[in-house]
Amino acid sequence: MKPLFFCTYFDSNYLPYARVMSKSLLKYHPEHTLFIVCMDSEVYKSLVRNPIPNSLIFPHQELLKFCPQLIEIRKQRSNAEYFFTCSAQVCEFIISKNLSIDILNYIDADLCFYNSLNPLFEELGNASIGIIKHNFHFLNRSKVKYGKYNVGWISFRNDIEGRKCISTWAKDCIEWCYQRLENGKYADQKYLDYWPDKYPNLKILIHKGANLAIWNLKNYNIKLYNGKIFVDNDPLLFYHFAGLKQIQSNKFITHLSSYYVKLQGVVLEKIYIPYLKDIVKLKSKKKIEFKKEMNRPNLVSLLRSFFIQVRIYLFKDLIEI
Repeated sequence: MKPLFFCTYFDSNYLPYARVMSKSLLKYHPEHTLFIVCMDSEVYKSLVRNPIPNSLIFPHQELLKFCPQLIEIRKQRSNAEYFFTCSAQVCEFIISKNLSIDILNYIDADLCFYNSLNPLFEELGNASIGIIKHNFHFLNRSKVKYGKYNVGWISFRNDIEGRKCISTWAKDCIEWCYQRLENGKYADQKYLDYWPDKYPNLKILIHKGANLAIWNLKNYNIKLYNGKIFVDNDPLLFYHFAGLKQIQSNKFITHLSSYYVKLQGVVLEKIYIPYLKDIVKLKSKKKIEFKKEMNRPNLVSLLRSFFIQVRIYLFKDLIEI
């Protein structure tokens, strides 16, 4: 198989996740290149001192030089919205600097790989673009309004259609990329809803083991066979640890409870615990504080908070390492 090319971006908060992601990718695909855009100086300096294997790094300033509109956009949008805006810009930046790339795969830093990705690339075939549905469980089907497809993995072939998709997505996100539903848009993600109609050579990837996550776990039977994790009858290719939060130095909440999934069995023992042990080895021992954008201490918010705490308890959503 040809060498694989991936790109991602993150700030210093996500560096431990990126190191675990890279370690797992290296295990199954030693012949790969990971392009990283460092979103703050701290992570850039850390990666200069202690590089991630097979990686090429770029400071945030280079992305700003490539796309100067980001300088003003950064002042106008929240931190989360700015990061959403940058997903497409990173893809365009990397492919413009590396024209020999055959396929550029955008990946989130909080993925972890459990098998060879060959089945996914066989499924992609000669398609110019590859995207993956969230596959929300029916109990959470209302969340499809935020996007049918997940940005955690997108494949772009370096051909006319693939480059056009990246360029159009980048322009769309410059014009509008906010963390709210508006006129059929939501952040960088809902733009993908329209891609299957816009791009004839797009492939919707359906391997069950690709992008397993809190929003689709409830659809499947997760089991262990001959030491390998299976999603129904498909081997787990990669898990997306979206929603994972550190609440104390060695305590995490998975937010599986928000999708009515109980943290137990193979999911607990073979997916979350090994991953979090690796994260704890790399992550700061201090407690991470998460500030809410809105804080309305009224009866509705208090009831909602109480319901969430009950749900966390019932679904055993806390892990202490």
